[in-house]
Amino acid sequence: MAGNHKKNQKKYKIKKMSRDELRRMQLIQLELLEEVDRICTKYHIAYSVEGGTLLGTVRHQGFIPWDDDVDIAMVRSQYRKFCRACEKELDREKYFFQTHDTDPNYRWGYAKVLKNGTSFVRYGQEHMKMKRGVYVEIFPMDGIPKNPVEKAIFNTIRVCCRKIMWSEVGKVSCKTAAMRLWFSILNKIPIYKVFDVLDFLAAKYDERKADYVTCLSFKDCWVKGEPGFKREYYLNTKRMLFEGKEICVPQKEKELLVTLYGKDYMSPPPLKDRETHIPTSDFQF
Repeated sequence: MAGNHKKNQKKYKIKKMSRDELRRMQLIQLELLEEVDRICTKYHIAYSVEGGTLLGTVRHQGFIPWDDDVDIAMVRSQYRKFCRACEKELDREKYFFQTHDTDPNYRWGYAKVLKNGTSFVRYGQEHMKMKRGVYVEIFPMDGIPKNPVEKAIFNTIRVCCRKIMWSEVGKVSCKTAAMRLWFSILNKIPIYKVFDVLDFLAAKYDERKADYVTCLSFKDCWVKGEPGFKREYYLNTKRMLFEGKEICVPQKEKELLVTLYGKDYMSPPPLKDRETHIPTSDFQF
C-alpha cells in the first residue's frame, strides 16, 4: 500500500489551470447550470445555488473569479422530482446525469450533471472508474432531528458513511500507511449498504417535516453553531443575475451568506487566498 501511494505521487501531479483555462471551464459550468435551471423551471422544481456560487452571484454577479465549481441544492422531495425529470429531459448526447444509480462506480451521495466530451480528474482519484467530465453538483438536503441525542447519533452515522464512501480514495491517497490500511479495511464494506443507510435516514427524518436540513453525504460547512440550514432557503427563492443569466437564490440570501461566511462576506479574501480549491491532475475542455 505504501508503494501505491508513492506510485500515485510519481505518476500524477497537480495540474494548475491558467486563467484562460479556468474561464473556459466556468463557461461550460454555466452551460450546465442553465440546463439545470431550464429543467427545474419546466417541471416546477425548487432549487437554489449554494456556497461559493451563491456568494459569486451576490458579490460578483457571476463566478468568483478564482472559483472552479458550481453548487446547487434542493430539498430531498424536489431532488427526487429532478432525478425523474432528468431521465426524460436531459439531452444524453450533450450531458450525463451521474448518481450511484446511473453510474455504478460513482460513490458519492449527491448528483452531478456532466458535459460529455470533457474531462476533469481530481488529484488522488485517478484510479477510480466513474465517468469523468466538467460538472455541476446537485446536493439533496434532508431533515435534521431535533432531539439532541438523536442528532448526535444522526451525525455520527453520517460521518461513518462519508468515511466509507471516501475509502476508495483514502486507501490510495492518504499519506500514512496506517491511514491507507484503515481506509482499505473500510473499503471492504459494500457501497450499496451506505446508500441504504442514507436512504433510511432521509426517510426517518423527512425534510418535509423539518425546519432545518443538511446534505447527508457532504461535510457540513455552516458556522456560528447553527443546527443546519433553514429548509425555507431552498423553497422560497428569487431570481438573480449570474453571468448575465437568471438563476435561483434564496429570498433570504444575505442571511444564508452570513451563516456561511460571516458578516464580511462582501469583502474578497487576501490575494494569497484567491486560489481554486479542487486539485486536478487532468482536464480537457
